[in-house]
Amino acid sequence: MLQQDEPKQAAEYLRQVIPMLSQNNLPPTPINYSIFYSYLSGNSQALNGVVEGIISEKKPFTLAIMLELYEKYINGGATLEQQEKIQHSIEKVMSEASEEVQHVNSGAGEFDSAINKHAESLSSTTDPQTTALILKQIMQDTRDMVKSNQATQTRMQETSAEITKMKAELEAVRASAEKDSLTGLKNRGSFDKTIDNAVHSENNTDTTLIMLDIDHFKRVNDNFGHLVGDRVIRYVSALLTQIIGPDHHIARYGGEEFAVILTDLSLDNVKQLAEKTRIAMSNSKLQRKESGETIGKVTISAGIAILKAGDNVETLIDRADKALYEAKDTGRNKVVVST
Repeated sequence: MLQQDEPKQAAEYLRQVIPMLSQNNLPPTPINYSIFYSYLSGNSQALNGVVEGIISEKKPFTLAIMLELYEKYINGGATLEQQEKIQHSIEKVMSEASEEVQHVNSGAGEFDSAINKHAESLSSTTDPQTTALILKQIMQDTRDMVKSNQATQTRMQETSAEITKMKAELEAVRASAEKDSLTGLKNRGSFDKTIDNAVHSENNTDTTLIMLDIDHFKRVNDNFGHLVGDRVIRYVSALLTQIIGPDHHIARYGGEEFAVILTDLSLDNVKQLAEKTRIAMSNSKLQRKESGETIGKVTISAGIAILKAGDNVETLIDRADKALYEAKDTGRNKVVVST
């Protein structure tokens, strides 16, 4: 387990990690973040030696290297802890901001009290010299108050900027943790969380699940290689995003299979979207980018299930899966709705 750092120090590490990831062309995933956080904090001298060696030799930090470093030097619970560290840093900064506001309020109260005392002194004297001294003190107190407020305003602005930056970086880490690296769609973990929330939500009417996969995908890999296979997966991802749109949850479920959670749409509308995606894929003429060689017709099949009363996550996915298998077993390149 990583050591607990003081929130202020954790915030400083946070500010340094993101630029380092960018310099090394690494996305801000939890694994990459955890490795460089540990590197900056010096929690593992062995890890630091390996990372510094890679940097000095100007080698790229490949996915394989990052996974190896993570498995070898970072505890499996590091990802959650890193997010907690950032959260603690934000809470610390916000606490300091609250103390600053209290300080301002206290200073304003003291200034008000001092002015009232000066007013009382002025009303009880007719001596010109005493009056001049009191007025001089009032002016000095006023200057001190203005100076204090200006310093406080500067600190508050800096604090606000720091909070905004840390929240953005935390959001980037969280977002990358839910993103599939190949397609940019939501990943399986994000899907599991979203489908669970949808099933258990009190307002889950018109929730529908589409399970979809690429027909004969193994042939694509066998005939053209995995790089072409990856491009086909990305192509289907782009079609889903374009046709179904950003308002619904589109995830890569695993391999060449995708899952789409739709809400507030009728079953007919959902089927139309699935059919539109199927037809667009069937009409696509895919070619190898390097040679222009035709890959051939690539199609997709889909199964649709609408959430029913008494459903749980497993039963909903099972019905959509069975509809998908029926589409496969009855000729592929079709959409089947679960009964």
